[in-house]
Amino acid sequence: MNLFPRPQYLGELLAVEGNDLVRLISGVRRSGKSTLLQLYREELESQGVSADRILVVNFEDMANDALRDANAFHEFAVEAIANGVTHLHVDEVQELDQWARVINSLRSTEQVEICVTGSNASMFVGEGLTYLAGRYITIEIFPLSLEEFRIFTQTPELEPTDVSYQRWMDTGGFARSVLATTPDLTRQMNRDLFDSIFTRDIALRGEVRDTAVFLRVAAFVLDNAGSPLSANKIANTITSSGVKVSTDTVDRYLKLMTDAHLIYPCHRFDTRGRGWLKSTPKYYWVDAGLRDALTGRRGSNSGHDLENQVFLELQRQRYEVFTGISRGGEIDFLARRDDVTLYIQVALTAMDPTVLDRELSSFVGLPPGSHCILITGDRVRLATDNVDQINAFDFLSRQVQLNGVW
Repeated sequence: MNLFPRPQYLGELLAVEGNDLVRLISGVRRSGKSTLLQLYREELESQGVSADRILVVNFEDMANDALRDANAFHEFAVEAIANGVTHLHVDEVQELDQWARVINSLRSTEQVEICVTGSNASMFVGEGLTYLAGRYITIEIFPLSLEEFRIFTQTPELEPTDVSYQRWMDTGGFARSVLATTPDLTRQMNRDLFDSIFTRDIALRGEVRDTAVFLRVAAFVLDNAGSPLSANKIANTITSSGVKVSTDTVDRYLKLMTDAHLIYPCHRFDTRGRGWLKSTPKYYWVDAGLRDALTGRRGSNSGHDLENQVFLELQRQRYEVFTGISRGGEIDFLARRDDVTLYIQVALTAMDPTVLDRELSSFVGLPPGSHCILITGDRVRLATDNVDQINAFDFLSRQVQLNGVW
């Protein structure tokens, strides 16, 4: 079977040298972690590593249930290493009892390169931090980007990127959903995936007792992506609709959704020198198809959706992303990578002079020389003065760059 290539993520894996760091592939369920691990094995074999020197343990396979015990797995791995194994690949490592302690023991005492996958960020709370702090590197992967979607669906090069964007929004970026032959089947695939994430990564781990209340909270958050949301505001809104829920419960649900990579918080940073603000964050969904499966929406071309996709693309390009606060108001994104800081406004269209003035006013008061960018769906050149204008759909499909490099 030919695997869909994901060169960015594979390149990041290959850039990690030696055995001292555990390579952790993380991301939402079904985003391609196992496929990336297999691509990595194929690359290792092409470099001369014999297949019998790579030990693969997939905890989604019932045949490996006996290895979920920490001592049993450790003994099994040590014996395999003694017999010549040089690479250990563990899929869904969070299913291994005391996984961090076991993996760190193998890392520190055996001559073996370790690469694991995990679907839940809570695996690095408590025990994980104790045993592996500073001893792992995370490579987070996402559902198909617009660029990958165009390649995956063999999109003609001449198809406008805004047309591809709408198709992408209609299906989402999970491979099985994209391959579905009808819109109804696509929605069913996405619904089944959401159910799997909820059951395996949220309900069981978080001991969610009232499924209906959780789904109300989740639908509200996903339907209000890009808006500042506090646990208190969510609780009050849902309670006012006749479903009682406490602020503490909403706060716990937000953490569970974040740990499952279903949503991403975007915190606020004051560019005027006050640093981090403890004010209400924004939340962004990981995939439009999952959002639609839960909320019942069927695609969209709204400004908030575009903002959400720009946020995810910045994450894919390994920027640290915050919401900025300046003298001119709120800046959609403050994006940092290495020694580069970008100030970004996102608008579906800024053809209306009032909208354009509002978007540009957010950059007022920034330090001289700040790199300011307006990302918009417009292809007409606007009067943005010293602010760069970039087409949103070309940016999402990586046909244009923000700062000269990806």
